[in-house]
Amino acid sequence: MSKSRIIRDVCSLLEGRLAIMQAAATEARHNATGEETRSEGKYDTRAIEASYLAGAQSAQAENIAAAIGILKCFEPSPCQEGEPVRSGTLVEAEHEGTIVFYLLAPDGGGSTVEHEGFDCTVLTPESSLYQSLLGAHLGDLVEDSSLLILGVS
Repeated sequence: MSKSRIIRDVCSLLEGRLAIMQAAATEARHNATGEETRSEGKYDTRAIEASYLAGAQSAQAENIAAAIGILKCFEPSPCQEGEPVRSGTLVEAEHEGTIVFYLLAPDGGGSTVEHEGFDCTVLTPESSLYQSLLGAHLGDLVEDSSLLILGVS
C-alpha cells in the first residue's frame, strides 16, 4: 500500500467523523432553540448550554473539514535510500516486539488506519513523537519512545 492510499484511507476516516460531528452540531443547535429548552426561569440554563455545545461541535467539524482539505492536497515525495525521516515519511518501527507504522503528515494526527496488516498512525508536527522521529535514519533507536526504525519510505 502506498502513502497516497494511507492518506485516502485517513481522509475517508475523517469524512466519517465529520458527518457524525455535523449531525451532532445540528442536533445541538436544534436543542438550543427548540421548545424543550425554553427557559422555565432565570436559573434555567439548558438553552445556553446547548448553544455552547453546538458552537463547539461546529468548530470541531470545521477543524476536521480543514484537515481533510489539507490531506487531500498533501503529496509526500518518496524517500531515497539513506535519507532521514522528514514530513511525508512512512516509518516502520518496532516497539517492544510489535511492528508499528507512522506517517508524518501536516494534519490528521492521531488517526489510525490499517497498513499491510498493521496499524498506521498519523503523526503531526505538534506530536512529540513526530519531533523525535524527524532526522532519524533506518536502524536508529529513538530512545524517548523505545522505537527501533526498521524502514523509511
